Amino acid sequence: MKKFISYIIISIAVVCASNCANMTNSLSGGPKDTTAPAILQEIPKYDETNVNVKQIEITFNEYVKIKDRQNFIVSPPLKSLPSIFTRGKRVIAQFDSVLSPNTTYLFDFGNAIVDLNESNPLGDYRLRFSTGDIIDSLHLSGRARHAFTFDSVKNMKVLLYKSDVDSLPFTTPPDAVALVSAKGFFVVDALKNQPYRVITIEDKNSNNIYDAGEMAGFLDSMIMPVTFGADTMTVGDYERDSVSTFNYLPLVRIFQENISKQYLAEYKREQERKAVLYFAQNYPEIHSINFFSNDSVALDAEKIITEKSFFGDTVTYWFANDSVPSKMYAKIVYTKPDSAGNEVPTDAILKFKDFVKPDKAKQKQKKGQSEEQNEIPKLQIATRVNETLVMETGFNLVFTAPLTNIDYEKINLYQMDEEGKNPKKIAFEITPDTNNLCNYIFNANKWESGLTYEAEFLAGAFSDIYNLENDSVRKKIQTPNIDKFSTIKLDFTNVECNCIVYLIRNKKAVQTKHTDTNGMLTISFVEPDTYTIKIVEDKNNNKRWDTGSLKLRRQPERVKLYKLEDGKTTAIKFRQGWETVLQVDVKKLFDEK
Repeated sequence: MKKFISYIIISIAVVCASNCANMTNSLSGGPKDTTAPAILQEIPKYDETNVNVKQIEITFNEYVKIKDRQNFIVSPPLKSLPSIFTRGKRVIAQFDSVLSPNTTYLFDFGNAIVDLNESNPLGDYRLRFSTGDIIDSLHLSGRARHAFTFDSVKNMKVLLYKSDVDSLPFTTPPDAVALVSAKGFFVVDALKNQPYRVITIEDKNSNNIYDAGEMAGFLDSMIMPVTFGADTMTVGDYERDSVSTFNYLPLVRIFQENISKQYLAEYKREQERKAVLYFAQNYPEIHSINFFSNDSVALDAEKIITEKSFFGDTVTYWFANDSVPSKMYAKIVYTKPDSAGNEVPTDAILKFKDFVKPDKAKQKQKKGQSEEQNEIPKLQIATRVNETLVMETGFNLVFTAPLTNIDYEKINLYQMDEEGKNPKKIAFEITPDTNNLCNYIFNANKWESGLTYEAEFLAGAFSDIYNLENDSVRKKIQTPNIDKFSTIKLDFTNVECNCIVYLIRNKKAVQTKHTDTNGMLTISFVEPDTYTIKIVEDKNNNKRWDTGSLKLRRQPERVKLYKLEDGKTTAIKFRQGWETVLQVDVKKLFDEK
């Protein structure tokens, strides 16, 4: 009996030791699971025909979960997106919509399915089946990038249409749909053997229709899909490939369309002699505007100075009249859409807020100033100097109102010697900035590198529309040492329109140039660093990049990065003291895909 009891005790001890050992192994965790879940069953099966179901099921060898549901998409789209959920080791997608007959459907989960514990992704998973006898198995691949920055744009969809009718993207869901990846690639599968119209949209409300305010892009011509082959790549393959640039894929250039209706959004009298009109859209068409007082006395139009912002949506009127009424009105006629959307001339009467001059008798005299000093305001001059570019662009004189007179006899520019002494007068010029009537550009006829200059503006050199004059002002300027910089010379050929040239460093334009002729364009005073050169084909010669229009089927103006002779290198190193000559064949550059 004692032997039997001893045997039982020993057996229990062995079992306990074994369990403890197993517990120790469990706590250690063992090797990390890096294996993706495996599919055991698909209902319906991949490429199954004559399918009639209300849900699809995918069974795995382990428990899974759904991650990043926004990656899930159905093509062609259903009226409402199916609900997807997990049940045990299954992923289920249920839908209320009736599947169309004789149609190939693609349920694209992207990377949404991962295992439960380690979130190992299944990969680019798609389930394709047909409600008819035939599986449509062609595909179309492409790229989508922002038309100006070349960056990929988040949350874009690509829509495919069998017809080329202009109104379709605004009214009708597409015949096929796919997501544009984070790196700007797309693959649309399950297509028929026929051409498709390709459009990308931001689709903020997920209705598969273009809505005003969304970013968009399109290809000019319809595209034929191709057969999947051994070398066919999925979106994931494009994402992982770090060598090929896939320039052979069609490129959709994404843009933000100007879609606002034109109207006068706001108007106000900002100063006694300054009235500003703010329009909802760029470049308003103003047929006429007449300013008058409350007793209907018109202001002399010849003494009203008009200033337009760069995009034309802000129009400023400066009054150089002998007197300006405290109560002011304006009658304006400008083009505005009517209730039917037709652009027609529209009349409006503008009543500006009354301007009341301050009562000088009630103003408190500032401490330490005489009465004369307190009563006579002066015209203020702000000088803005970029010493790196002063030899190229001069510097800015900024005033609070447009000038009516410049007395050149009271203005001098002195050049110092290398020791900063012995000033001598040199010639200069002052020109108005065409984009800002309160800004003037001061430039020497000839600057020399590495010297000190002093600009002198004596009292009364400038007078503005308020009849104010400046006090004496002096400004020192140090020109840069050209030997510390790099010089870029762009030799342009085959120039057919104006070209805008941007020198880009760290994604910011540090210099901008324009040319509309063949020949050398010089960019001086380039700080040694790595740059890219962006060139815009400015066909309408308005000195800016113009966006596109999906409604009008107008592409944005083309933009290209300059590439070295290897056809790939766009980031170019420029060194101190170097003069680099680059050949720019404009036609060849913009003909490249």
